[in-house]
Amino acid sequence: MSDASVIAAFAAARKSQAPLSCLPEDVPPAFDRAFRLQCGVTRELGWTQAGWKIGCTSERAQKALNAPGPFPGTIFTNRVYRSGELFPTIAENRRVVEPEVCFTMEKSLPPRGKDYTAEEVMAALAHVCVAIEVVNPRTPKGFGDAVPWFIVDGGLNEGIVLGEARKPLTRAEYSSLKAEVLWNGRAMQGGVGANALGGGDLALTWLANHLNAHGLGLQEGEIITTGVITEFFSAGLGDDVEVSFEHLGTVTTKF
Repeated sequence: MSDASVIAAFAAARKSQAPLSCLPEDVPPAFDRAFRLQCGVTRELGWTQAGWKIGCTSERAQKALNAPGPFPGTIFTNRVYRSGELFPTIAENRRVVEPEVCFTMEKSLPPRGKDYTAEEVMAALAHVCVAIEVVNPRTPKGFGDAVPWFIVDGGLNEGIVLGEARKPLTRAEYSSLKAEVLWNGRAMQGGVGANALGGGDLALTWLANHLNAHGLGLQEGEIITTGVITEFFSAGLGDDVEVSFEHLGTVTTKF
């Protein structure tokens, strides 16, 4: 099948919120092609991109999806919410809740001929916040499909809920910050920042250089969420979630 046909299929699934009845090709695409297809789906949708997510930055997430490492995904402005807002969803969605550290860029990091250092990346930040990413696969077998299809599917992002913007932390604080999660008032397993590729600063640097290698860059004003650092779970309709991160405050949402 042509790239255009794959792109059209995934864009239609995203718009309808209905999962694909079957995958458009029998063999998963190579990772580089999967990312190109993801970018093609973004263009086909015509939605404004708010920024990026990084999937599978934690060992727990990698084992759950059988992923060899992290991968990028897209976040759209029409799926960005603020703490306390209702997260719109339908019964068929998975609503996987992932508490994460989320950055906003103050300066762009355009593509160039060499990698960015973590110091360069962190110097380009405007602010940081605690966030809840909501994940929802649109592939036929859900989380049972191959990882390259998750990349085509925008990294499985359904939306994101943002807490209050804070001043960027020191690099050492990202790895050690502690996180707590309440699901309908019940405490879930927390975590520390280092669970996401060693810390949000390192995860963000990974993304900057991944994009750089593909002739792309992070843009001023974009938000980047850096991967789940706690237990993750599928919330039901009517459920309440509250996430608190040391130094970053609290974010809440209801489904």
